[in-house]
Amino acid sequence: MTSKERLEMAWSFQEPDRVPIELRISPNAYQHPGAQRVRELIEQCTDNFHQCAPYDWGFLGLPATYSEKEIERKPGEFVRIERTYDTCAGPFTAIVREPDFEGGAIDCHWEKRYITCPEDMERLTEASFEVRELDAEELHRTVAEVGDKGIVLVSVLHPLGWLVRNATMEEVYIWFKTHRELMHRFLEVTNEHVAGGGAAMLQAGIGPYFAICAHEMLIPPWAGSEFFEEFVFEYDKRVNDVIHAHGGKLRAHCHGNAMEYLERFWEMGIDSVEPLEAAPMGDVDLAEAKRRVGDRMLLSGNIPSPYFPDWSREQVEQSVREAIEAGAAGGGFSLRTTGGTAGTGAVRNFEQLGKILANCEAYLLAGLKYGSYSG
Repeated sequence: MTSKERLEMAWSFQEPDRVPIELRISPNAYQHPGAQRVRELIEQCTDNFHQCAPYDWGFLGLPATYSEKEIERKPGEFVRIERTYDTCAGPFTAIVREPDFEGGAIDCHWEKRYITCPEDMERLTEASFEVRELDAEELHRTVAEVGDKGIVLVSVLHPLGWLVRNATMEEVYIWFKTHRELMHRFLEVTNEHVAGGGAAMLQAGIGPYFAICAHEMLIPPWAGSEFFEEFVFEYDKRVNDVIHAHGGKLRAHCHGNAMEYLERFWEMGIDSVEPLEAAPMGDVDLAEAKRRVGDRMLLSGNIPSPYFPDWSREQVEQSVREAIEAGAAGGGFSLRTTGGTAGTGAVRNFEQLGKILANCEAYLLAGLKYGSYSG
């Protein structure tokens, strides 16, 4: 079977020729001398999802002009940058501090977020949202590039997830208590726009597979079930119902303590979830997850790649075997490391990266060894 056929069959809750195996490594890891065998295996046997963005969501769905300027630089240490989005709701500005040396951190330190007060929320709530221009060619190019090597997912904006990332998390959760009505108006307006954008894409033939990233910040330890029911479930369902009405499917990225939310995820229209982290990073018991939703949701995980720097190849193989035993029966499962690039993106230590790559090889070989449905 091709990778695309294998993934589609697994997502249709049938058993393909073998369990689909997902793996990506970072560009930095690709250059490592020990990566040759892993690169070959990735090319030969992985079944990956690929994302594209044919709809320009701008700044929370608003057309925006982006600019940035350097505020301060200490050569070899850091550079401070002011980033600004100019929108019909006015400018939104953030300040970040980034490393000023080659091979620095993969992230930045935020000194100021784009959203800093309820008044910023008011501006966004009162803005005029209109469906943006579609770029179907972006999807067509990506689909052509991927070919039969996987499935292409179209990125969908999640307004609440966007807000938590673009404001200080602690302040956002306080606003849900102190400005409850405002938060509901914000979610009403922005999710209505996302639903409209989703419908426009599907009507234009863009889809049918979509991806969203948000929910790890909307469940414990950040928020509990009451919050989820009031501020997440109904708004998400409204968007997801549009996707389903046009024959689409939605895959969600959600780290952390997702176990007790899997059934509600499905009820609000999520068709697949990854990376299904087990304790201590999360709380997902794969066998129990399979029992609860494995005939309705494509479950993808739950190989703990944070352990790859220290594990032996035998430990990696055992983890893969146990995951396949717990999740593979009847389809509806793909192997995936809990780290998006198996931890290779955050490592600068040459020897440690080599150890991770060796365990990526062990992971791929174990997936082939134990993943056959023919027995």
